[in-house]
Amino acid sequence: TGNRVTERIALSNLGDLLALQNQPEQAIAFYKQSVNLTEKIRQQLLALPVEQQKSYTETVADTYRRLAELLLAQGRIPEAQQVLELLKVEELREFTRDASNPEAPEQLALIPAEAEILAEYDSLTAFGRWVEDCDAQNCPQLDELNAKRRRLISEYNSKMQEISADIRARLAADDAFLDPRNLSTGAREIVEATPGTMLIYPFVLEDKLWLIWAAPNGIVGSIEVPVDRTTLGETVLRFGELLRIPSSATIAPLQETAQQLHEWLIQPLEAEIAANGITNLTFALDRVTRYIPMAALHDGEQYLIEQFTLSTILSADETDLQGRINADAPVLGLGLSEAKPNFNALPNVPIELDRIVLEEDDDLGIFPGSQFLNQDFTLSVLERGLSRHSILHVATHGEFVPGRADQSYLLLGDGNQLSVSQINTLADLYNYDMVVLSACETALGGPDQDGIEIAGLAYHFLTANRADTVLASLWKVDDASTSQLMQDFYAGLADANLPISRAEALQAAQLSLLRGGLERIQNGDRSPTRESTPNDATIQVQSSYGTASQYAHPYYWAPFILIGNSR
Repeated sequence: TGNRVTERIALSNLGDLLALQNQPEQAIAFYKQSVNLTEKIRQQLLALPVEQQKSYTETVADTYRRLAELLLAQGRIPEAQQVLELLKVEELREFTRDASNPEAPEQLALIPAEAEILAEYDSLTAFGRWVEDCDAQNCPQLDELNAKRRRLISEYNSKMQEISADIRARLAADDAFLDPRNLSTGAREIVEATPGTMLIYPFVLEDKLWLIWAAPNGIVGSIEVPVDRTTLGETVLRFGELLRIPSSATIAPLQETAQQLHEWLIQPLEAEIAANGITNLTFALDRVTRYIPMAALHDGEQYLIEQFTLSTILSADETDLQGRINADAPVLGLGLSEAKPNFNALPNVPIELDRIVLEEDDDLGIFPGSQFLNQDFTLSVLERGLSRHSILHVATHGEFVPGRADQSYLLLGDGNQLSVSQINTLADLYNYDMVVLSACETALGGPDQDGIEIAGLAYHFLTANRADTVLASLWKVDDASTSQLMQDFYAGLADANLPISRAEALQAAQLSLLRGGLERIQNGDRSPTRESTPNDATIQVQSSYGTASQYAHPYYWAPFILIGNSR
């Protein structure tokens, strides 16, 4: 009929039926065709009524997920990785209502056997339409055509069995399905860009979790983890609640929960991590795992940040890995320190900006640039300043609402809201090295939430050749510790004697808080320390490194995640 949306649904339904009939090879062919059609029509999404958009979104995501699950069950890991890449981009575009796509839509490659399945099916359905036309006109050849159709269906079924057997035989022979060259270009680039990198895709299904990974030298793999989506979601929610209570009383239950998540997400990969000399973990997170601060996972002895540099990506193919931070890169520093209706004051923000931004006749800052505080931090100042800088540092409040991009915003210094849709119109963000959101807040949804609002925020800054990297937080952060972490982060990036990556600079800053400033002492106190009086919200502990840390609780150092280019 030419109705492509209906055709996409029909193809997906045929995939469902074949999967239920235990014919995964044929189901994969129809799912792939449905996904390919989705990729062709996704630009029309905004033209649909809101309710149809919602229904379309749910159906589309399910098709991608069922296809990826079947491919993983068959050991077709590179193909599954490509499907997950498309899924992530699709989810982000649907959440942000972004239908723009300057490039040709991605298409999943059909292996020859799958193309043959679809060709045979098209021939059979074409004949079926001929029979229906004859039946409608009561033509004299109807009995003969019906008999021929029954014979063609029998031949089709036999042919499908032969093709499925051929696919299974090729899988058993470790054929092209396991060829690591089939990984997406973006995934290969991420693994190869930084030595010792492993790219990890947690893939959350209703009854299980898959870990898909890629390591150097074309090594790929997948592991099935027996934890259902509800149990995982409840554990992540409990972890988030404990992380937000910076008290010595929460350390034990927090680390116990962190160990459970480590057991599901990291422990199954430990043998491969050791065998491949992995020192850097990059995550392409899915569903509720987006709420997890990976740095705070615990193996019973150490936090994950003490063993690896960590970063996340929205999708491998949407990540630009070009370039590192230049020590002379100009910073546009914007901040809010005054109290506003429904928001507390942030008294450490002026110090934070002074210590980061080096202005004329000023010897306190680290990077050259300009800063605007409180009433001077307006939308027009932001727009005018973007063209003259390459790093944007925003220290303010924000709210990011689960499932509602249109209700999320950053708070400007004059009290107005900078909506996510307005962020998307900031034209001069193109080719920015980094955007740092140092005091934002993301509301944590329930165990069934997908965390897409976190990825959605970064999406507006990162896509279409905009900023390379976003550094943001997962919850409302402490003002003083955040300011200290940010100073350490920029000091690490600016150290000409020891050039390090963005991920390494964040790791060093987090460890500085965790270990009580040991790194700061060893490196000659490169940035000023902050005095702060301990109270119920702070913890004095003696770390294994012999230094008391006021900010040892993960509440202070774990919320910050690096999204995009970690180099």
